Amino acid sequence: MTKSLAPAPEPAAPRPRRWRDSKKLDQWIAFWTVPVFFSLFGLVFVPLSWMMPPRSPSAPQSEIVEFMQSPNLLIACVILTLAFGMAPISNACYLNQIRRMSVSPVLRYSLMAGAMTGTIVGMLFPMFCFGLGAFRPGYDPAILAMLYDFGYLAFIGSLGCFCIMWMAFGLAIILDQNNVLPKWLGYYTVWQYVTELMAAPVWIAKSGPFAWDGLMTFWFAMALYVPWQIIVYLCIYRAIKNQPEDELDNVDLGPRVAA
Repeated sequence: MTKSLAPAPEPAAPRPRRWRDSKKLDQWIAFWTVPVFFSLFGLVFVPLSWMMPPRSPSAPQSEIVEFMQSPNLLIACVILTLAFGMAPISNACYLNQIRRMSVSPVLRYSLMAGAMTGTIVGMLFPMFCFGLGAFRPGYDPAILAMLYDFGYLAFIGSLGCFCIMWMAFGLAIILDQNNVLPKWLGYYTVWQYVTELMAAPVWIAKSGPFAWDGLMTFWFAMALYVPWQIIVYLCIYRAIKNQPEDELDNVDLGPRVAA
């Protein structure tokens, strides 16, 4: 007699991959902190403290004292103190993509060093200057005027740090043979940050287009910078999305077989 053969069991359907199993999860977490940081940064410098748009370097002393003694400056400093730690995370997203490029690590290190220097001078110094002015009432008006100048000159006049930093980023894109980011973004980046050299005259001009609140030094630079920053952000998003998983250094997230 022939024995009836039982049908072979069907292979189990593969378990759907959970979002936390993604090898890019850490990159996406870092990536999405960027809009959070810039939103808080804008909140601090614009509607909360009105540090930006920059006030005039030739403002009368009474206006400077009123601004520097505003209690909103202290609230702004509290928020910025809690938020500025996210700035290095956004730079880490850029550094991780440069690491994939066929360029020398010197460009990556240049961006890293420039980011650290620029953050200290361009963000922490202004925060301490404006916050210190509001911390204790009764400061001499001349001291408040000095802190006012120091804060704005540090914020607007420190763009050389960022210029070198982003020049390294642009050159890395241009020289890369792996096409991690589009070449046009590299040329756009270099051109954008060459224009930042127009901030140098803020140390000389107290009025006109090259003062720290001037048409060329601030408004023209912002008209170029804001679209560029959004475009870079979108290009980094595509680079992370298109990065093959076999390029990642993460540990294997597959199921472990018990010995």
